[in-house]
Amino acid sequence: MRSTRAARMYEPGTWITRVSPTPLLMVVALNDTVTVTDLALAAYERALEPKRPHLIPGGHFDPYTTQFDQASAAALAWFREHLA
Repeated sequence: MRSTRAARMYEPGTWITRVSPTPLLMVVALNDTVTVTDLALAAYERALEPKRPHLIPGGHFDPYTTQFDQASAAALAWFREHLA
């Protein structure tokens, strides 16, 4: 019961404006029904710079499975840009 309540109250988008000035890359699946795409994109809009979205076709797990090459390439480029 406690975990169900905690899950319902979890809203990481609330803190998105506090991420800056840490660079933010959001890899967002366009058909995600677990982490709803609209909410992820709305959080991205509230985030401050530096930020970049990387949109992936598919659902929640596709960035780790069928779209892994695309998602990991975006992450690698982002890390090279901001950690070099």
